[in-house]
Amino acid sequence: MPTYEDIVRKIKKKSLASAYMLWGEEPLFIDKLAEVFASELIPEDERDFNLSVLYGHDVAAKDIISEAMRFPLMGQKHLVLVREAQMIKDLEQVAPYIPSLPDTTCLVLCYKKKADKRRALYKALEAIDGLYESSKIYDSKIPDFIIKSFSAVGLNIEPRTAYIMADHTGNDLEKILSEVDKLSIALSGASSRLVTPELIERHIGISKEYNNFELLRAVVERDAAKAFKVAYYFAANEKNYPIQTTLPVLFNYFSTLMAVYYLPQINERSVGELLKVGSFQVRDYLTGARLYSSGAVFEIIRRIRLADAASKGVDASLSSGEILKELLGFIFSR
Repeated sequence: MPTYEDIVRKIKKKSLASAYMLWGEEPLFIDKLAEVFASELIPEDERDFNLSVLYGHDVAAKDIISEAMRFPLMGQKHLVLVREAQMIKDLEQVAPYIPSLPDTTCLVLCYKKKADKRRALYKALEAIDGLYESSKIYDSKIPDFIIKSFSAVGLNIEPRTAYIMADHTGNDLEKILSEVDKLSIALSGASSRLVTPELIERHIGISKEYNNFELLRAVVERDAAKAFKVAYYFAANEKNYPIQTTLPVLFNYFSTLMAVYYLPQINERSVGELLKVGSFQVRDYLTGARLYSSGAVFEIIRRIRLADAASKGVDASLSSGEILKELLGFIFSR
């Protein structure tokens, strides 16, 4: 299956299949690739008659077929761009027409959900190499996405700073790209191309000192003073730092750390291969494996689950801040 970059190269070379389905659960890449098709394939002065944009809630399969069979006017290509194609109930009826589409047609179906690989339409598009899957990016890969996004606009960001930003944005890719654009504009005349925690704090509004990433680092390194300092800040600002966003960070770290103990040898290479993460994260797991026993981690995971239940009102009358401080006290006692 071609990658995003593969399809962009084919668009620019004008060496395309007659039809594509851009499918998957991450809409950002589908929308961006659709825009590349529209902007690169059809010259601006031809778009009024050689670019047909259809919307899934307004059309049926017969409308798509009718447009796709039409030849271009005074141009080389006719692009039929179908947005929200997942809303078309009889979309499968397009399948028999895929092999006979004119060479001058490029049909692009933007299908923002999982495609059924058993269906005839999927198989017809697979036969002409016309599929692109836009998968959700796992939370553990978001810092890498941030680093690559800054690199694409000529900026550098250190892994630690990328993790701080990821803690703020989560896996909202559109928000990440928006923040990257904001910093790119802010640094357009600067001599340094390095995005620092200070710049993140100034332009995005993320505290470089009080965030879930810094709390986790303090826990990993068993720095109780720093961890409680962050926890007290969170308690005083519960609206901006809800415990429901903090507990998953701790749970994900310790549950992943538990898997590390089952390795025959715990070293940088083996941990990196197991977790498929960068060296920056690997060091955190090596530190955790050194400072926490497997038995302690098992008990910590159990206590995080109890804290989660308490934060939702199960057998508890404590505030979120008190629940977090109590949890940290337990962690540092192990």
